[in-house]
Amino acid sequence: MDTQRESNGWQTFLEHWWFLPVAVVAFLSSQLLSFFMRLTGTRWIWCYGIGLVVAGVGVALIFYAKIPLYRQRRFFTFGTSALPESRRAFYRWGYRCVIFAIALLLCLLLSRP
Repeated sequence: MDTQRESNGWQTFLEHWWFLPVAVVAFLSSQLLSFFMRLTGTRWIWCYGIGLVVAGVGVALIFYAKIPLYRQRRFFTFGTSALPESRRAFYRWGYRCVIFAIALLLCLLLSRP
């Protein structure tokens, strides 16, 4: 007996249970905001250090991905189209790390002095 359903998956789920993802995101956002609002002292310094280390790793990944372009004297290229296929993943992960670090450091601005 074939029991195939015609559903759109995630779209059908959201039609009936839209409040669940909204509630989860609201709860996690409030917890994250509460964490950064209460952050002081040593924990603040650790978060700052982690942000700087992640940013450094991201910059190193971007630099590693762009070494072949630097050897060709091409310094001002953006995007992955000019990169060799094997280095594109490093470039993308480098930017992900940098964006995460920037977001973390901006969240530290919410903490109390």
